[in-house]
Amino acid sequence: MNFASANIGRKIAGVGVDIVYLPRFAHLLEKYSPFDPRSRSTFDKITQKFMHEKERFHLSNLLIEENRLSPRLQEYMAGIWALKECSLKALCCRVSKHDLPPAQVLYAGMLYKTQNDAGVPRLEFDKMFDKKYPKYQQLSKMYGSLFSTHEFLVSLSHDKDYLIAITNLVERE
Repeated sequence: MNFASANIGRKIAGVGVDIVYLPRFAHLLEKYSPFDPRSRSTFDKITQKFMHEKERFHLSNLLIEENRLSPRLQEYMAGIWALKECSLKALCCRVSKHDLPPAQVLYAGMLYKTQNDAGVPRLEFDKMFDKKYPKYQQLSKMYGSLFSTHEFLVSLSHDKDYLIAITNLVERE
């Protein structure tokens, strides 16, 4: 069974789309280069605002592999940013924006990007969110079943200067 046939008939609870101008991330990487000791702490502060600890760990591995500023780095960072932006839009289709934590908490604490063995991107809910952010336990009380019964189906695509991300919040199989 292929991916499309496995997902036919699943109910969509929310949809989000975001587009990113990649030179914006290239500029960010040049201005606050992770390879320059003078700007590394600023770079780390920026990534902590929208990247989960698992994503930052993967980023540190990419920095070692690349050992220079590269399109791969900017696409990784831009892809995470775009997925987080469109995930917020998808969640707001089902959850009142007033009930959600601030975007920074949602981006850096609740959700993280992974990929399956075939390289297909995934967006996961952090199961430890309640313990890390006790202030937002009410969210789990009100919408906890949403996070256990739904998942994100995501897609990323880039061409030249642009990257687009799409998320569908769907019922789990």
